[in-house]
Amino acid sequence: MKAAVVTKDHHVDVTDKTLRSLKHGEALLKMECCGVCHTDLHVKNGDFGDKTGVILGHEGIGVVAEVGPGVTSLKPGDRASVAWFYEGCGHCEYCNSGNETLCRSVKNAGYSVDGGMAEECIVVADYAVKVPDGLDSAAASSITCAGVTTYKAVKLSKIRPGQWIAIYGLGGLGNLALQIREECL
Repeated sequence: MKAAVVTKDHHVDVTDKTLRSLKHGEALLKMECCGVCHTDLHVKNGDFGDKTGVILGHEGIGVVAEVGPGVTSLKPGDRASVAWFYEGCGHCEYCNSGNETLCRSVKNAGYSVDGGMAEECIVVADYAVKVPDGLDSAAASSITCAGVTTYKAVKLSKIRPGQWIAIYGLGGLGNLALQIREECL
């Protein structure tokens, strides 16, 4: 399959790459689209260490082509996400308290495991979110990164209807936080 792979000289080549077989709890997505996050540029540039050979991308949407053993949350034909959070260890204090993203053994798509800038992508089924019918894949793809980031911030603020909120910086994330606050509270 074709994939956008980080090279040793800090470039990205679209090249052929073969994915491994599915493990217990995983699903294979046929990718529809994958956005480019600034984190992808950091990974490409080696800002977080050498990631030569990794497939970039954590803002992706695909259609489930196959599920591995033990998968009950997805089935072939479902549309699902590829997000920055790939998986945690599942047993540390953070994983057991709903703060998996803080796990010291966290795996991230497009960084420590292959991501979604490819024709196919492997995801942990329990962490892949189903994408509703009628929601455009390109529009949904950024929700897997920016959307989760801003939603968690608004959620942790415990803001309630009728309360004021201050958003510092109204770029992409700030604008999305405003929309979440307006539409969800």
